[in-house]
Amino acid sequence: MSRTMVRSYRGTRGEPFELVTRAKQSLPLRLVGLVIRWRLELTLAIAGWVGWHWLTNHLPTWAVIVLACLAAGGLGWLEWWRRVVSRRVLAVLTRHRLRSVFIERRIMNYSGNLPLLLWSRPTPVGDRVVLLLRAGINLLDLEANLPYLASGCGARSATARAVTWMTALVIVDVARRDPLATTAPVPSGMATRPPLGPRPPLRLVPQLDVPPIEEGA
Repeated sequence: MSRTMVRSYRGTRGEPFELVTRAKQSLPLRLVGLVIRWRLELTLAIAGWVGWHWLTNHLPTWAVIVLACLAAGGLGWLEWWRRVVSRRVLAVLTRHRLRSVFIERRIMNYSGNLPLLLWSRPTPVGDRVVLLLRAGINLLDLEANLPYLASGCGARSATARAVTWMTALVIVDVARRDPLATTAPVPSGMATRPPLGPRPPLRLVPQLDVPPIEEGA
């Protein structure tokens, strides 16, 4: 085949056109991914910086420090607030740990793109992370590495399931505790019930004198 025919063949091919072929090598997309991945940390840092500058413009620095310590101590004294903060921190940490496991276990496509971690939230037994699988990754790639996902997140176990209406959308549940596993004895309500009194005597039903039914009657 001549060079002219090769050029004409390459010029007439009907492949789809992609604006960004290697997202991991594009600096703008890498910055966008970094902002999305660290969105909670960046939001807290910006809110803290804005609040500090606003308070220091209206109050002395020592007063702002005292108010911050009192607010942190007061919120830390509330048990429900400590529980909410600790569970939310673990959910964010699980999202970062899953990404580290994806890199170490090579859960990616041939282009080197990892699954997208959309969001995470705490559950009664652990954390739940929603993933969007890239082209070239399926649910079997995650199921083959479930023990590594659990150990990487410091959890008891991990499960993965795909959404019924979209197989590329996968939900990963990381279980950190088992609410049914306890070493303390479970109190029984039978021990606190009052004793039963004497039973009433049985009443015998008198036998009824029913005349026999004659045949042919």
